[in-house]
Amino acid sequence: MLIMLFINGEIKFLLNYGVLTTGFDAPKTEYKMICRPTTSVVLYEQIVGRGLRGPRFGGTEHCTIIDFADNLQSLGKPLAYQRFHDFWESEDEKVLTR
Repeated sequence: MLIMLFINGEIKFLLNYGVLTTGFDAPKTEYKMICRPTTSVVLYEQIVGRGLRGPRFGGTEHCTIIDFADNLQSLGKPLAYQRFHDFWESEDEKVLTR
């Protein structure tokens, strides 16, 4: 029930612990606050990826990610945005050449 209210924009904040990390679709996410450490780059990408879809994929123009667990420091780079940056650029080139 609360998840649908969030997806429909009826509530602005949704807090969870380890439930909405994979398989959860909410492309209009504007803020992500990560309070848990993870050693998995793939899991971290799935968590932050909820807010990094961008308008072309039904997401928001901007997403603020606040990581209280220092995952960026412990996992190193590249993470979600950087790993998909080349893909997004190639997709932009395809659109421009059509």
